[in-house]
Amino acid sequence: MKTKIFLFLFLIFTLPAMAKTFPLCMYGVNNPEDISLLKKAGFNCLQTYDRTPAKLSALAKEADKQNMKVVFYPNEVATSDYKEEAQNWPILAWYLVDEPDVAKWSRAKTIDKRDQTKKIFPHHESALVIGQGRTLISYYDIPDNLMMDWYPVPHLPLTSLGDNVAWAKEGQAAFGKADNPLWAVVQAFNWKEYKQHRPDNERIGRFPTKEEIRFMSYDGIVNGATGLFYFIFTTNGEILPKAQPEWWKRVTDVSEELAKLSPVFENGTVTESILPFSAPLAAQTRVYKKYTYTILLNRSDKEVAVPAELSKRKYKLMFGQKKTTSMRPYDVWIIKKRK
Repeated sequence: MKTKIFLFLFLIFTLPAMAKTFPLCMYGVNNPEDISLLKKAGFNCLQTYDRTPAKLSALAKEADKQNMKVVFYPNEVATSDYKEEAQNWPILAWYLVDEPDVAKWSRAKTIDKRDQTKKIFPHHESALVIGQGRTLISYYDIPDNLMMDWYPVPHLPLTSLGDNVAWAKEGQAAFGKADNPLWAVVQAFNWKEYKQHRPDNERIGRFPTKEEIRFMSYDGIVNGATGLFYFIFTTNGEILPKAQPEWWKRVTDVSEELAKLSPVFENGTVTESILPFSAPLAAQTRVYKKYTYTILLNRSDKEVAVPAELSKRKYKLMFGQKKTTSMRPYDVWIIKKRK
């Protein structure tokens, strides 16, 4: 018996740390048959607002087959006959509450929801999404995984998503949680489909362009996001691939590119930039295996000259991009260089 206990403890303390995951997720997925579309587009997880335990079970089983994770509300499952089965679902995190800052949840109420969920599902992580980077009530340290959604197209500066990610990261750091995951939720919908704050005003909105989706995604990463969610898989009640295939392609062109870089995001080490740059340019460099990968952003609505150092042959642009002496407004370059 002592030998078995020693072996068990040895295995626990000598197992390598679990690889970090870079969630690339889609909001509002309701049907198991749609999961293969997400997998093909490079996504590795999904969220749903459906709370019906039987439907969640079906989604979880199909996601597991596709080697994908799920983000579900815990409420109805926790009091259903599916509670024990759910212990083995491929849960990325239980979704505690959507925008407690908007719903005006107190800090105590939010902590209580987390603790109730942890008691029932002790082996699973929790998540909640805040509606802006700075909140009057501090939620930053409550979940295992903090999410932040911000949807600027077309009425706010495109860079405001990255700004809000940075503020949320500051909030985590202030509570000693700087190393906790922070997932940015990127706009993939038309504001005209949703209730306006001023119903007497003219409705505004449009679906973001591919370039805007791409910029917001990388701007989120450069400002501290360790995963990305996209809101939302449906438009006017139909799934995007069917209702708006051109919109869906805008999203998947970006998700497929990000999926190729996932190993870099998951296992690369953030290091000092390989290039000299100054605002409005922003950059993040990671070392992964034999290469450095740099995200270079133009966070301006004007063309900006790039560092002359980039003209050297050792710097390669990925994804078919070509070097020029300047970057277009809100452009993103992914630069690969052998160490």
